[in-house]
Amino acid sequence: MTQPAPLLDVPEDQAWRRAADFAADLSRRRSVREFSDRPIPWGVLEEAVGAAATAPSGANVQPWRFVIVTDPQVRRRLRVAAEAEEQEFYGRRASQEWLDALEPIGADWPSLSWRPLPP
Repeated sequence: MTQPAPLLDVPEDQAWRRAADFAADLSRRRSVREFSDRPIPWGVLEEAVGAAATAPSGANVQPWRFVIVTDPQVRRRLRVAAEAEEQEFYGRRASQEWLDALEPIGADWPSLSWRPLPP
């Protein structure tokens, strides 16, 4: 059984401010390809996963499954596999239309692959 979204009765002046703040937050999003090796407190990870688990989905069933990987060797293997898949996508499966759309922003395999893997 689906549950309706709660009604948010927000005064107009607050609604404008909240909308502007939200838009500003979203405008700072970026794909991240460089990561710190600094440990993240477990509670922070739990909160981040909890937030991600609320993402909308078809029929509002949130079929997500999250895995937090802390082992550096496993993380390295995941990165190698992900980069191999990305190279395969850009090199063989992406449509020319997709590649043409990405060219002006430099988001193609050669421009993404220069970063060395950590030891």
